[in-house]
Amino acid sequence: MSDKILTRKDGAIGHIVFNKPEKMNAICLEMWEGMGNAMKQFEADDEIRVVVFSGAGDKAFVAGADVSKYAEERGEGDAQEHYAKTGEQALQAIYTSKKVTVAAIDGYCIGGGVSVALVCDLRYCSAKSSFGQPALNIGIGYRYSSLRRMVDIIGYGPAKDMLLGGLRFDAKEAYDKGLVGRVLPDEEFQPWIDKIVGNISIGAPLTAEDIKFTLWTYAQDESKRDLDRCEELFQICYASEDYKEGVAAFGKRKPVFTGK
Repeated sequence: MSDKILTRKDGAIGHIVFNKPEKMNAICLEMWEGMGNAMKQFEADDEIRVVVFSGAGDKAFVAGADVSKYAEERGEGDAQEHYAKTGEQALQAIYTSKKVTVAAIDGYCIGGGVSVALVCDLRYCSAKSSFGQPALNIGIGYRYSSLRRMVDIIGYGPAKDMLLGGLRFDAKEAYDKGLVGRVLPDEEFQPWIDKIVGNISIGAPLTAEDIKFTLWTYAQDESKRDLDRCEELFQICYASEDYKEGVAAFGKRKPVFTGK
């Protein structure tokens, strides 16, 4: 694993940390590779129920791409395609994961940072955070999958404002446009993240998988929707031991869910 992508496991919680604080966690090929590898490891770990993404330091989640490495990593056609595929594979690993994924955004979330946040299930930020996609300043392109994810979440107009207008959204604007689900005062941010992630980690994993897959299915083209699998996951929940445990414990004690 790259030292620019740090991972750790706290019980049912997996952490992926962008670790280049001297460049405000600006992302490079090595980090995309590390992110994809980390997701594969957590996806294969049945104990993990939620994966949290965060940035090292106190200034940024991910402050865009590491432009100093563009000539080396994205200079030629083959290199650029390799970079693009590596990044998309990492994003798809997050987007299609069975685990609940959380973007804990504390500071700048620019370019690739926005791309990572958009594929997470939940996005929360501190009040000092800001968001942008300065594509026109660099001359990069976007594939359909990336732009569709953005439009699905923040809408057609705000996507154009960010990409074509070059607008930077502060935390409140990001919340108003649906880019994040909650804005926390800076000093309350990490305790609140720890609390909500902890709650998810002890929740019913079969229910989480059902909700995730069904909502993910809704976001696909109609011809590609696997409604039979949605129904199967729905039925699995009600046939599970976890359902019996949840009903038995409700209002009396905290349930203990096992994913069975």
